[in-house]
Amino acid sequence: MLLTFAILMITIQCGSCEKVTPNPGLKLFREDYKSVEETCLAVGFVRNNCRNTAKTNTNHRVVAFDVRLKDHQRNLAENARVVFETVDLNEGFGYDASTGIFTTPSSGIYVLDWTTVTFPIQASYTSLVVNDQFKSWNYCRDVNPKTYLLCNKMTVVKLKKGDKFWIGVFLRPTNLHNQYTSFSGYKL
Repeated sequence: MLLTFAILMITIQCGSCEKVTPNPGLKLFREDYKSVEETCLAVGFVRNNCRNTAKTNTNHRVVAFDVRLKDHQRNLAENARVVFETVDLNEGFGYDASTGIFTTPSSGIYVLDWTTVTFPIQASYTSLVVNDQFKSWNYCRDVNPKTYLLCNKMTVVKLKKGDKFWIGVFLRPTNLHNQYTSFSGYKL
């Protein structure tokens, strides 16, 4: 099995994906692999390394980010920007942890999601802000003195290269619990 895997990897690296082998066992394995590869290509899990790359879309690169708060944010004013200092993922390098602003590296459809956690008997009023315009809202208010309320919002937006977005406050005061408040997204 290990030998078969090694031979397959060498074959792929050498760019000879279309060559035929006289070994019938390896031929069956290659047919199964080709079927799996085509399925993965169809759903976007792998890149097309064995075909003419001139025909592939070179404009599509991975854009994804996942960030969270480092410290509690209390009494944030209306129109304040939430700055997520802890960056767990920043593929495409669109997120700036010093400003909390994501600048889109390429045009397309983006899926964005943010989660807020409030303190007992407090609230958060957050919104997705795109180019200084509020686009999607998340209201989270905890009325129980013994719980921390978690609220989540997902939205899908069409953006152009260079557009800027962030999480802002649409009403004050807004209070956010630290590492459990997060913001993430990716380009389809």
